[in-house]
Amino acid sequence: MLNNQNFERTFIRMVEVINKHLPKRSKTLSEMLNEEFPTIICRDGNEYLIEKNEIEFISENVDSNLWSSFRIPIIFEMCKVGSETIVYVRDKLHSEFISKTFGIRRYKDDVLILYPHEVYRIRKKLRTASQVMFRIQV
Repeated sequence: MLNNQNFERTFIRMVEVINKHLPKRSKTLSEMLNEEFPTIICRDGNEYLIEKNEIEFISENVDSNLWSSFRIPIIFEMCKVGSETIVYVRDKLHSEFISKTFGIRRYKDDVLILYPHEVYRIRKKLRTASQVMFRIQV
């Protein structure tokens, strides 16, 4: 039987396995615009293609002087807070892009807060240029 500490460690390890799809290293928007087939390498070792039309959509909605700072993919950090699931967008450029493009302006301490139904709408448009990360708070 697992004690509480062992259970927490096991649970955290399971979440780490779930998050193996996250990038080892993100790329900038300007880098990806220059690639014929933009890709990222993820922690699980797989290479993922980012659809060029998504990169172009982002570039149309981000000031060109920010392209070398805007990192791809956009990360949505999914958390359980009490009985509610909320999603954080911690990267300032990502949150500004989402606010401007999708009209969501719910902030707490400079972090954009989304609900799952809003993430679904955004991910329909940015299916390959965004990823969901799972965070466990113990």
